[in-house]
Amino acid sequence: MIERLRESNEKAFGFKVTGRVTAAEVEALAPQLEFAIKDRGKRTLGILADLSAMTGAEWKARWDEIKFLAKFGEHIERVAVVGAGKWEDVKAEVLGGTVLVQAETRYYPSDDILHAWHWVKTGDAGAAAGRTILPKGSLMAGYVPEYSEV
Repeated sequence: MIERLRESNEKAFGFKVTGRVTAAEVEALAPQLEFAIKDRGKRTLGILADLSAMTGAEWKARWDEIKFLAKFGEHIERVAVVGAGKWEDVKAEVLGGTVLVQAETRYYPSDDILHAWHWVKTGDAGAAAGRTILPKGSLMAGYVPEYSEV
């Protein structure tokens, strides 16, 4: 199940994934996210993905996510990934779609969700204790990101 988080506002769109994600769930969420992007006009949007309760995703769901990000990736400035366990899990679950987003992406443990919200809404790196997954502007074919502390 994918649910929009109530902390979402005009600057950031947050959602929580519970269980195994299906293509139908991604399809249902896409119009909400598309509306949030279009509502911002030329200004970029931050995304917070709470994956703390996610157990996996159907291949079609991953493909639909990649198609969406290819279409709207330039409108997304920051992506905060919350609670996705180990670094390897984050890379496997997020990297596939995130390579299409020219955004800085950071990982936050579940208990640090407030910092993740602050960073995704403001971009204030000083207040965020996350780890950078993909630095903004470093996306290219074959790029393998280095793990680094922020």
